[in-house]
Amino acid sequence: MLLQLPVSGQYHPDPINENEVSRIMNVLASDSLKGRGNGRPELLKAGLFIGEAFKKSGLQPLPGREGYFLPFRPFGGSKKVVSDILEWNGKKMSQDVFMYLHPAPGNYIPKTLADFTVIKIDSFFTENILEKYRHIGGDLLLWSNLPQPDIENYFPTQFQFPQGGLTKNVLFVCASTAPTSLALSGVNNYYENLGYNVAAILPGKSRPEEIVLFSAHYDHEGVFRRGRKKDSILNGANDNASGTTALILLADHFAQKADNERTLMFCAFSGEELGLLGSKDFVDHFDTRAIVAGINIEMIGIPQYGDNNVFITGFDESPLPALLKRNFETTAVKVKPGPSEEKELYKRSDNYSFVKKGIPAHSIMSSDDDDKCYHQPCDELKRIDIPHMTTVIRAIAEAAGSLIKGENVKM
Repeated sequence: MLLQLPVSGQYHPDPINENEVSRIMNVLASDSLKGRGNGRPELLKAGLFIGEAFKKSGLQPLPGREGYFLPFRPFGGSKKVVSDILEWNGKKMSQDVFMYLHPAPGNYIPKTLADFTVIKIDSFFTENILEKYRHIGGDLLLWSNLPQPDIENYFPTQFQFPQGGLTKNVLFVCASTAPTSLALSGVNNYYENLGYNVAAILPGKSRPEEIVLFSAHYDHEGVFRRGRKKDSILNGANDNASGTTALILLADHFAQKADNERTLMFCAFSGEELGLLGSKDFVDHFDTRAIVAGINIEMIGIPQYGDNNVFITGFDESPLPALLKRNFETTAVKVKPGPSEEKELYKRSDNYSFVKKGIPAHSIMSSDDDDKCYHQPCDELKRIDIPHMTTVIRAIAEAAGSLIKGENVKM
């Protein structure tokens, strides 16, 4: 087994091994997640699993974010919808005068005054206020009777979050009287219709302002109804628990190495099966100009193109595929020609949201939609070739090495 020497000086086994691949795949492709369908609570469970993996690897949330989870609304609706309801001393408060920050989704159990450590702020809320109270454990209620100096807002436009993100829920309230009672609850109809991208970074050593993106989508098709009585789970083991597993292990691998010159970003997108909605929302709300290249990982669990073979979508659309192919030559994996461009695989996965922003971004795949179990109930864990997957993930880590060290992709 290959060993890496992390910063701590302690030897750890390389996380990209068959046991770890099997362990993660057994979670993401399990029947309990019911095919990870968009709009379903099981997809949120998968997202929480990914976020916990990023946290365990020591990755940081994106700058300016309280945690790894980036909500968006895949099913649309009014932007003025109410997300939380707060009663303060028996009176319902306007949405303008309170803000509830929770670093992980799904934590919407109604709360009372007893659930918080309450602190009165003797000034208006500042951007760096969280740093002052970061050592306080448990959920935190910070309240003040002073709005911002401009008198038009009650809170700063953004907060400065700790480097590792928030570790507790924080409720900010601007009120004229101290709380004697409190009732906070989330609006189920709002939260149940959110999707979540899960994103984290590993800051670079010498070129932190330049980003290499690794991505995969973790949603699938949910449950396929047959007749009136029989339901079949579309587990999506190959599509795309396999790519998500690669993403998790690559994040852990590079975090243990801790020698990346460029910043590495890891994004698990939902809403891909609805038309790339998660990645589309991401590029609309994140400044993508720092991203120098994007490597998206799709359906690597089935060796449809031969053992230890992959193809790269849109091979002639940018110099990135040729660069990767050159680097793959030092590994056990070979890059083969992909299927006909008429399939438009280049445009049908999350890499294309970044392409439209002018970023060289491509998907690495080892099977396509001609696989007999594509979007079918038979896309199950028992079909996955774990040794093939493991070899491909290791090879991706090696092939991306020159990008991570600083090699440029010239458009």
